[in-house]
Amino acid sequence: MPDIEALAAKLLNDISALPEERMRLALLCKTLAALAPIDAARLLDTIYNKDIKDKAASIVRSLMVDDEAVHRQIGDAAYNSIYLAALRLGLNRISRLFTDFEPHKKGVSGYDEEEFIKMEHLTLGERRALSKSQLKKNIDMLLSDPDPVVIGNLLGNPRITEREVLKIASKRPNSGRILKLIALHPKWSKRYDVAKAVALNPYTPPRISIALIEKMLTQDLSAISDDGTIHPEVRETAKDLLLDRKKKGKRQ
Repeated sequence: MPDIEALAAKLLNDISALPEERMRLALLCKTLAALAPIDAARLLDTIYNKDIKDKAASIVRSLMVDDEAVHRQIGDAAYNSIYLAALRLGLNRISRLFTDFEPHKKGVSGYDEEEFIKMEHLTLGERRALSKSQLKKNIDMLLSDPDPVVIGNLLGNPRITEREVLKIASKRPNSGRILKLIALHPKWSKRYDVAKAVALNPYTPPRISIALIEKMLTQDLSAISDDGTIHPEVRETAKDLLLDRKKKGKRQ
């Protein structure tokens, strides 16, 4: 049986040394796929039990938000085997990361009535073109657009601000595709308030919310654990994290 602590330390050190996210993801997935499922589950559990301030562990937590990329690179067999191993070991935080829960609320992004009236005369092509414009009024007009391409363009627009991204992330109803775009965006996903807004949105795919709240502050976890609008598994994860931090605090 491999020394999981030593393996985790080496993986975190190697991942931290890589300059690009795609390289980090490839190394993580290659390592997980090469291990026996039970060891892969234990490795992830060891990393997830690192302090929230551990920068290398935080990189892994961020990589695991993109479930589709992890699944694709690990492959079906290894992915499902790690999930089953985590279940057998009682590693609930890890098994949830490999579970595709249905969103607590379903719905696609739409316009408020006044926004619809304002936008209905524009074609999809026109809205996609406008989303690349650096005119502030065009950005404001498109914040509630239901098209992921429009929102993707807005997120990459140099004129958009965190306040406006928060408006998109907090919109209800919203589409899972749009919320996932924000959760994986190389710039905006690193903003704490943006990640929190996505995690708190009941239209966010629960698997993404579960991955995001691993990096949340204790006071926010407390709010999440009591929020009835959020998926039960997300709330349970928040409770598990709170209990784990309480235990660690007593040992220190």
